[in-house]
Formats: sequence, structure tokens, C-alpha cells
Amino acid sequence: MPRFRQALLIVLFGGAVTACGTSGQAGPISVPSSGHGSHGAVSADSATVTTKLLDFAPEDLTVKKGTTVVWKVDGGIGHTVTTGTFTLGGDGLRNAEQPDGKVDLPLTKDREVSFTFTEPGSYTYYCSIHKGMNGKVEVTG
Repeated sequence: MPRFRQALLIVLFGGAVTACGTSGQAGPISVPSSGHGSHGAVSADSATVTTKLLDFAPEDLTVKKGTTVVWKVDGGIGHTVTTGTFTLGGDGLRNAEQPDGKVDLPLTKDREVSFTFTEPGSYTYYCSIHKGMNGKVEVTG
């Protein structure tokens, strides 16, 4: 079993999710941007994305290689943080989702999840529950 999945199972069954991640290298993924939402840039070793109702805030984030991004829930709605590819329909909602298996974390009230980006590239993610929730992390060298 990959180390990431082992760690995730341990954390989930341990009852206190404070951080989930992988020690392996993540490869870049690319998907068209939705063209709306908030943007942020972080140069520290960590950055935070907060879910606000049905949006990731910031939606697009730029970080340096080695940065850990933490996703937190602001409100009582559950979400996921799932990396992969998708297309956007004319209504702006996501379709044709293809998760890549690199990150697929449950995000629930009073919990947070994290992922350390070890390789430069463009990483798109989405909430598999809500078709309008999409985000992107741009990792620089």
C-alpha cells in the first residue's frame, strides 16, 4: 500500500485529522482555469485555503516548492480535496472529471487536511461533491 494511503488510513482511524500528506514527489497536472475566483501568493513554508460555503478561498494560489498547503472548512459543509483533470461546461460547472489519485482527501467540519508540494508545476484540484468548487496551486522552483 502506498505510504500516502497508509498515512491517511492511520489518521482517519485515529480520529484526529490534523494533517495528511505524502512523502513522494507529486507530478504536475494541468486543467483549464475557470477564470473566476480569488488569487493568492505565498512565499512561506505553509499556506492555507479555506472553504467558504461552495468556494475555495483563495481559488488560485502560488507557492514555492516544498510548501505545505492546508485546507480548512469555514462552515458546516463537507468537501473533498481531489487532484485531477476536468472540463468546464458552458454553465461554468465541472464535468468529465478524471481524478489522478495523487490527492483525494475528505474535508469535514473541525478538520483540516494538508499536502506538501515537492515539485514545481500547476496542480488543479476540485471538490468531488460540488461541481462548482475548483482550485489551482501553482508551484514555483
